[in-house]
Amino acid sequence: MTETQTFAPSPPRSRSRILALDVVRGFALCGILLVNLPPIMSLSSIDSAGQALPIYRFLEDTVQNRFFPIFSFLFGIGFGLMWLGAGRRSARPRLALLRRFAFLGILGGLHQLLQPGEALLPYALAGIVLLLPATWIPARLLGWVTSVLGAVLLAAGVATGGGLTLIPGLFLLGFAVGRGGFIRSVLAHPGRVAVAGAFALTVTLIGFATTDYLTRHINGWINAGLGLSMALTYIAVVLLLLHTPAEVVLKSVFAPLGRMALSNYVGATLILVSVRMIVPDLTSLGDHGGYVAGLVICLAIIIVQIIVSTLWLRRFGQGPLEKLWRLVTWGRLTSSRG
Repeated sequence: MTETQTFAPSPPRSRSRILALDVVRGFALCGILLVNLPPIMSLSSIDSAGQALPIYRFLEDTVQNRFFPIFSFLFGIGFGLMWLGAGRRSARPRLALLRRFAFLGILGGLHQLLQPGEALLPYALAGIVLLLPATWIPARLLGWVTSVLGAVLLAAGVATGGGLTLIPGLFLLGFAVGRGGFIRSVLAHPGRVAVAGAFALTVTLIGFATTDYLTRHINGWINAGLGLSMALTYIAVVLLLLHTPAEVVLKSVFAPLGRMALSNYVGATLILVSVRMIVPDLTSLGDHGGYVAGLVICLAIIIVQIIVSTLWLRRFGQGPLEKLWRLVTWGRLTSSRG
């Protein structure tokens, strides 16, 4: 019996892209850029008096560990959706996906030379250790096993302070959601999104009302828990806005970023590193520890990437790194659509 005949995934209803996921991914990419700004540009978190800078505190409460969970969850969803059709694309789909993770790991290793806190290498390792083995779980048990194990690992990640320890749980939960077709069902029912968002927002508000800044960031599990609740709140807000007149703007702004997330993620690092070579000390461009200048630079990067991504996709259909990634995974004879 061949690999594709054993526990072969059910055929998906549609191979079309889920544009809402591109929008959320693009939105999360903007947050990730803000997270990467301080370490790449070596911005200090304290003022001359030894107190945390107000703008740094704001970013810690609204950005740090808030967008990383979104990206991780989406990665798991993307793998789940990909596994649905992997058997049609390759006679040995697991080998193809192993090549996919290997490419990501190599790219991440190179990326770490510029950005030591980058996520691609940990994602590749977690994918090889967790996601690929999960595809051998019988189809009738796959959803339950990955959901329960993902929830347990996620709880353990929160208890240990979050960060990279959240990846395993979020990957498996995302895989369960993407593989089971649950994501399309949720997106078709905004009322469910609203309920989840209201719950997450309530948890977030309670968390902020009952803690101060030091408590939130000294106790890792509190910060990690708030990070997850705020991440879910952000996701819910974006998805609900897609059911309003803001849909046109959100899709035109964030969807191109999300479709070229890998290229834009690496590209933003290259731009920030280049800026640092030109302006080693952002504090020379203004007060507030250089953060205001840094935020202006990030806004400029986002605007440029939106324009470039939109024009690039009109011409080529895929980002440069995305196309290379697909080529390494599936070979030359696969379609570039989806």
